Amino acid sequence: MMKKLLHFFILLCMTTGIASSCKESGLDRSLSQAGNNRKELEAVLRHYRNAPLKLQAARFLIENMDAHYGFGGEAVEKYYHAMDSIFRHGKGDRTYWNRQYDSILAQVGTGLDSCMSVPLFDIEHIKADFLIAHIDSAFAVWNRNWNRQYSFDMFLRYVLPYRIGHEGLSLWRGEYPLPQEEEEDYERNTFNTNFVYGVAHATFLGMQPWIYYANRELPDFPLGQLKHIKAAICREYAHLNVASFRAQGIPATVDFTPQWGNRAMGHEWCVFFINNETAIPFEMGQPVGCHFMKRKEDRLPKVFRETFEIQTNSLFMQDKGKESLPRIFNTPYLIDVTNQYIETSDVEVDLYPMETNQSSGYAYLAVFDNQTWKIVHWAKISRGKALFTDMGRDIVYLPVYYMEDKIIPAGDAFLINAQGEKEILKPDTTKTNTIKVKRKYRDIKANNFLRDIAGGKFQVAKRKDFSDSVTLYIIPRLNDNCFQDIRPQEKGKYKYFRYLPPNGSRGNMAELYTFDEKGDTLHPIHFMGNSLSLPEHDMKTLADGDVLTYYEAENAENIWYGWEYSHPINISRIIFLPRNDDNFIREGETYELFYWNHNGWFSLGKQKGNFESELAFSNAPLHALFWLHNHDKGTEERIFTYENERQIWR
Repeated sequence: MMKKLLHFFILLCMTTGIASSCKESGLDRSLSQAGNNRKELEAVLRHYRNAPLKLQAARFLIENMDAHYGFGGEAVEKYYHAMDSIFRHGKGDRTYWNRQYDSILAQVGTGLDSCMSVPLFDIEHIKADFLIAHIDSAFAVWNRNWNRQYSFDMFLRYVLPYRIGHEGLSLWRGEYPLPQEEEEDYERNTFNTNFVYGVAHATFLGMQPWIYYANRELPDFPLGQLKHIKAAICREYAHLNVASFRAQGIPATVDFTPQWGNRAMGHEWCVFFINNETAIPFEMGQPVGCHFMKRKEDRLPKVFRETFEIQTNSLFMQDKGKESLPRIFNTPYLIDVTNQYIETSDVEVDLYPMETNQSSGYAYLAVFDNQTWKIVHWAKISRGKALFTDMGRDIVYLPVYYMEDKIIPAGDAFLINAQGEKEILKPDTTKTNTIKVKRKYRDIKANNFLRDIAGGKFQVAKRKDFSDSVTLYIIPRLNDNCFQDIRPQEKGKYKYFRYLPPNGSRGNMAELYTFDEKGDTLHPIHFMGNSLSLPEHDMKTLADGDVLTYYEAENAENIWYGWEYSHPINISRIIFLPRNDDNFIREGETYELFYWNHNGWFSLGKQKGNFESELAFSNAPLHALFWLHNHDKGTEERIFTYENERQIWR
């Protein structure tokens, strides 16, 4: 992104020196940067010379237009057209939409790379007619009876802007009419917060978003096209929500976390304002208030708000083009709003000295993303220290420098615990112990699956209707989601076998095998059950060797499933695996345990996985941060500490 905004920096420094060495106003600066497009911007100002509020709105847009840009070119337009066509006419599930995306990107992918290397800055390309049409359309929904609760400043910042991200420009407001059932209330209500909630519910509650995870950067969809999307990244759904709110005069924007604090990826979502201060997070398909903040398993290290207005406190503006910046901070349009979401702590960090050939005025904090560290915040360096403000708690951080698109460790890793205290994670290599590991990734989902089978029963019978059933085993509350090996005490020959899940469970079992006294696998002659299974989740998945496939019934009450053998037989062994995430130790796969020390990961050796799903590594230093890596497959891997003979996921 630094190359994309280099042009902006050059113009900014040539015309204003970041407004520090001359007296030009923001409007003068923007007009100077516009070059041959200046006449278009001046035409907008002339158009509104007798309309004071609209003139103020035009000035606001032009003064803050400097670094806003989109992408154009044949490949981008082809991508927009092809995706819009399938969104309007296609129907299907996530698999269908993934195929459509993959097919279209295979056709235009290389061309997209070329087009997206050359941003089209609004200041140089936007036309007077377009800007006038957008200003007029924004004012058409402004100052109605019900939305007079908002100030004009809120209107300028969060209703007026013609773009949200880097999407292709379009006249989009008319694409988002108010829901019909709300039209009468739209004019009648005054200072009605409930009306704002009602619009959110009426517009989005019934929508089902499918998420497409692209393996490359894609141009943002034009806002007018978003109303038809069926699958996209979370950013596009956030843009759709924001555009819908703004089209109805409701202030809204995008908040995002650059990286979750305890799992992979980041996230973007819409926030709308119920007054001039209070922002309400909102996501597609969820009732207002049912947001990820209520999920205790997901931790936020930082949250930033996207604005149209240039923020003088942003790193982009503080730096003034002197250094190469991480991508997330290479924009003047960010506000730190972390403390509006969670309890935070300020933390001062002692920094390692830089190499003699390196220099920087900034240090950064990074969090772990499966296999790498990702930057989430910045701070100025002062006398070998950096003070990072409003950091999320119960998260491990690593201080880093950013040099030539690379991150370099800049201090000891540390945990900000749930109480807001800093705990340095510095390994003591003079004191070691043996640690036992059972998984490579946090086990929240895996534990949920275990709860769904607790109390389930394996039964046998001589009669097909199981009226004479005998219970071989009742599943207790298990601690680890991995293969379970059961040796029933019941001795007798039976022709029928079944699994009877506890009430409320859909029978989520991934693998299920029975064996005779010789240790041979018993094969059913046909399957039985009292409930239909969901498509692709039938009983054949129970012995397909794929631990990620599983049986799932259509309902969750009084179900059972099993099979008939060719003749009565004594079952001496049962092996089963609950529905799982395939992050437990797998037999035959190669694992390597690392610990973090000073500036990198140090290996404690490799081992092959076993059926018991537990590996022991000796000579592990105390007080260390660990990472277990599977060399054979998978992407979900999580750092952990080791306390009281347990992996504590971080």
